Amino acid sequence: MRVFLIALAITVALLSGIFIGGHYYRLSPLINIFPEPVRNAFFPGDNTLQLEREVEGILEEGYYQPVDPSILENGALQGMVGSLNDPYTTYFSPDDYRLFNDHSNGQFTGIGVLMEEKGGNLTVVRVFDNSPAQETGIQEGDTIIAVDGNNVQGQTSEETAALMRGPVGSTMTLKIGRNGGELEFSMTRREVEIPIITDRLIAQNGKQIGYVRLDQFSLDSGVKLRSFVDKLVSEGAQGIILDLRNNGGGLLDESVNVASVFIQNGTIVSVVGRDGGSQTFEARGDANETIPLVVLINGYTASASEIVSGAIKDDARGKLVGEKTFGKGVVQNIVPLSNGGGLKYTSGSYFTPNGTDINKIGIQPDISVADDPATPADEQLDRGLAELAP
Repeated sequence: MRVFLIALAITVALLSGIFIGGHYYRLSPLINIFPEPVRNAFFPGDNTLQLEREVEGILEEGYYQPVDPSILENGALQGMVGSLNDPYTTYFSPDDYRLFNDHSNGQFTGIGVLMEEKGGNLTVVRVFDNSPAQETGIQEGDTIIAVDGNNVQGQTSEETAALMRGPVGSTMTLKIGRNGGELEFSMTRREVEIPIITDRLIAQNGKQIGYVRLDQFSLDSGVKLRSFVDKLVSEGAQGIILDLRNNGGGLLDESVNVASVFIQNGTIVSVVGRDGGSQTFEARGDANETIPLVVLINGYTASASEIVSGAIKDDARGKLVGEKTFGKGVVQNIVPLSNGGGLKYTSGSYFTPNGTDINKIGIQPDISVADDPATPADEQLDRGLAELAP
């Protein structure tokens, strides 16, 4: 009997401890009766994690509607990240992180647009061929106002992209701004393949000019660009136009690989972290350094695209043609989390080879050309062709 009573007492104590650990907020009026060492050990008032669990427990038990704990946890993480007021630092829920990785690999489920934050608005900077967005009539330059009735003004591109994603075959309504008015489109989501690189030969004043458009810096972008450039040269290209317009960036390593297609030696970019330490990234040493080069840029050329543009300008390897770039001079790390989600956070500032900080400033082109949306012509491309084949 004594053994039984001891075992029963241990079990009751254990279960009580578990209950109190999950519901200690119910005992808050009685906490002060415990000695201070006990209070500090079991009811730490400055323990943020304990406080979060306290709020979560109160809401799960007392909120007037059922509460999904995962929604509370995601909201807490998003609030923590949002408090930094950094548009480039983002928490991805497990679903969003999986979609982010799919997008980085060149494939995702959605409607087929790329967006950039500009002037307080989310602007469509690319509509992919054979996508629901293209078929419905979405155009580059449209601003996103609402997704399925949810106003997205003031949200980041990642937050809005999360609303725009969904199962294959599901329908989405998009309200956009265009030429001072508002339009509404309904479309069906499906799998969309992102063409990382497109290329062609252009005849200009008796010369063949190779045109290569790079849409994002995803895995193996540098290797793929090199193969396209080599192919165009083998087909007779006497100059290369690298189109980085509307390219919002991507992987830092790939920006170094892309720049190394054209720059043989020297620094491509330097990254400075919080402690002031600098990491320098050098050219790979196997470039085509003889082919004449023009790089097309505009106000949506950002991040990794600006690393490439800045390196080419500082090295005088080619001419930048177009408009001033976006001005995103910070880099992010992306790490997976234990819940299956991910965290993208700003980890440093980067500087061009000459030590220029372009954050919130951008890179000025060597030849300034505005693209007139009222004309069917591509004035920036035409000026680039004229530079290579006058």
